[in-house]
Order: sequence, then structure tokens, then C-alpha cells
Amino acid sequence: MVTDQNHLSDSTPTEQEVIRYTKILVQAFGLDKQNAEVYSALSSENRALKKQLEDYHSQYNTLEKRVKKLERSVKSLETELEDLDECVDSKTVVDLIHEIVLSLIGKKGPKGAVHKGFSYSSESSEDSDSVEIIEVREKKGCPS
Repeated sequence: MVTDQNHLSDSTPTEQEVIRYTKILVQAFGLDKQNAEVYSALSSENRALKKQLEDYHSQYNTLEKRVKKLERSVKSLETELEDLDECVDSKTVVDLIHEIVLSLIGKKGPKGAVHKGFSYSSESSEDSDSVEIIEVREKKGCPS
């Protein structure tokens, strides 16, 4: 058995021989040229994808900044809305709507009526009987 193993190791090519034979086969079949063409094509595609990724990243950063700005605007508007909600009395709003509806359909509501911190005055337009101007003056210190 020892002689068989020695005989097998003698017939097994070395690593350098395998590399040399592989290079000969590559040259014989023109694979070097094919490999160069494939490498060139893949490199080109890789550069194009890298550029596209950079563009998308830039667009993402721009959109992220816009979203943050919009979020700040929304917070500001929510705060302003909360402040306004504190100043608005729902019964007063309902009374105003009722007054406007009555004036639009030709029925007269109470002129100069005072409802919870607001005063109303209405004037008939001389050009049109169906249009009235209603002024609302706030008596609270709420923002306009």
C-alpha cells in the first residue's frame, strides 16, 4: 500500500502545474478576451448603479429635510389650533351659524344680540336684500 500512495503522489500534478495548464487552456479558448469584456461590462454597470445610488441618496436626503420641515409646520399649526380652540366657544359658533342662516333665508335674527363675549351687528345691503354683513368683535384676548 505504501508503494501505491507514492505512485499516486508522483502522478498528481502540483499546484503550479495546474495553474500553468489552466493558463494554457484559457489562452487556447480565448477566455482572457471574454473575461476582459465581461469585466469591462460589469465595471460599467457597477459605476452606473453606484451613480444611481448616489442620486437616490441625495434625493432621499432632500425629501427627509422637507418632511422634517413639514413636521415642524404641522406642530406649529397644531399649537396654533389648540390656542384658537381655547378661544372659541361652540355655542357662540352655533349661534353665529344660526344668525347667518337666518339672514340668508330672509328671516331676521336678533340684531345686536350679545352671545358669550361676542357682539353682533348686521347691516342690510342696499344693493341686495338677501345679503347682510355681520361683524363679530371679540372681547377675549385671543389671536386673530
